[in-house]
Amino acid sequence: MAYIGMRSPIAAVINSHTDGSAISYNTGFVVGKAVEASINFDKNDNPDYGDDVIVDNDTGLNGYSGTIDVSMLSAEVRAKLLGWDPDATTATLYSVGDENAPYVGFGFIHVGMYQGTKSYEAYWFHKAQFTQNAINASTKARQIEWNHPQLSFVGMGAYIDSSGNAKFFDWMTFNSESGALAWLKQKAGNMT
Repeated sequence: MAYIGMRSPIAAVINSHTDGSAISYNTGFVVGKAVEASINFDKNDNPDYGDDVIVDNDTGLNGYSGTIDVSMLSAEVRAKLLGWDPDATTATLYSVGDENAPYVGFGFIHVGMYQGTKSYEAYWFHKAQFTQNAINASTKARQIEWNHPQLSFVGMGAYIDSSGNAKFFDWMTFNSESGALAWLKQKAGNMT
């Protein structure tokens, strides 16, 4: 399958979580219009040798990190996702030295196509923490160079059931965008 698009980045701040039970999220929110995402998985590569050959290998998943670019970041999204402090009287946001972004769940839709038929893969990452690492700006010249806000994140495993295994993300594929979006909204604290 070839991938031809990305849509609907959604996040929800974790309200509460106890190991061995489902995560409770506050009502989710749209992060912005999707531009690009890159997620890298931190996996073990730890071979066990016997008789001078590899007899086993641990390739378990430890976590993930990456970036997501969106068309814009509103003040409300920056406050929720990055933990920036809003000043209610002036509508100013403050990024403070000891800020600690909240843990969130987040997801998006990855659009694919195979033999002329589209599919919509929805990802929901259970627990991550976001930061904005840089602000890039350039002057407008003869040709506009589009710059988008880029967020970095680190993801963690979460013990969301009684299996004793840390879960990192859920994935489902749908025949329609509306089905994928409904699934994401349900994951994001039943957002409407």
